[in-house]
Amino acid sequence: MSDLQEKITDTLDILNKLKQGKHITEDNMNNIPQVSDKEGEFDPDSSPEAWDYFKVFSGAIEKSNWNGKRLIWERETIDIAGDCSFNFNGTKMESFEEILQKPKLEVCPKTKLEVCPKLKLKVCQKMHHNLLNFDLMPVTGGMNNLKGNLKYGQENKILVHDLGKPPKQKMHDRLDTFVTFIDYSLKKRNELKQNIPYTKEIIKDTGKFLSNSIFTTSLKGENFGVLYDFMDNYENVYTYCKEFYNIDSISFIDRLVASGKKPIEDIKSLNDYMDLAIDYWILKGETFLQKQSACGYIPANGSNTKKAMDMFPRS
Repeated sequence: MSDLQEKITDTLDILNKLKQGKHITEDNMNNIPQVSDKEGEFDPDSSPEAWDYFKVFSGAIEKSNWNGKRLIWERETIDIAGDCSFNFNGTKMESFEEILQKPKLEVCPKTKLEVCPKLKLKVCQKMHHNLLNFDLMPVTGGMNNLKGNLKYGQENKILVHDLGKPPKQKMHDRLDTFVTFIDYSLKKRNELKQNIPYTKEIIKDTGKFLSNSIFTTSLKGENFGVLYDFMDNYENVYTYCKEFYNIDSISFIDRLVASGKKPIEDIKSLNDYMDLAIDYWILKGETFLQKQSACGYIPANGSNTKKAMDMFPRS
């Protein structure tokens, strides 16, 4: 068993115990493997160990190059880096801890929601820099920045927060909200493609769409065309998630989309969000073990930083 396989297996053991309602100790949580930044030398989600992990999922990944503290895969016209899918770090944790202090809405004695969220939140925090929380993200056109700047407007419409006054609500940098926004954007793009020839109303509708879509950030720079052409490779949210999140399950993607439509406002919504994250990590871990066994690629002992660094030398 490779070192990465062992890390994934150890993580799955703890997550499955949590999901089954078994007792999780502080020692269990401290044993959740985390990717180190090697004293600030690189960002964990785009580190040599992370890319060793990504290669099991995608045989198309070629040599990655260093850009500051991050390894970047220059894939034809688009740059791709690693990303923390569910964010349980920094100000996000502060927001979640505040929610746990609120009146306990819709508490169910049977599921002990008044106790479970605190334990789950500790586990989720430990998972922030775990390999199962890392996924690939297009960075050309600012898709990575857009994910962290999604908020909820009236009737929970997802909006791209612009520079200036901070939003009233916390932005939690959520994978499910991002996937929901991709679903909306690709459906709207496909709808507009049918409206040819363009009329004045359609042009206005197109402008309104582009001003609040996955393309919004790219419009402020020079990469809108590049990102638009790249996203044209994906017919819908299912094809996008299959490539970037290695999820074949349509029902699970539908679950992500449904969850992403709801803001996190109370203990119940936070508990549901953490359950989603845990199920996602378990799915990713099981998929990793299956793919590693099928493809025969042996990760280069990711915990051994020197071995991993030898694969990605700095120029």
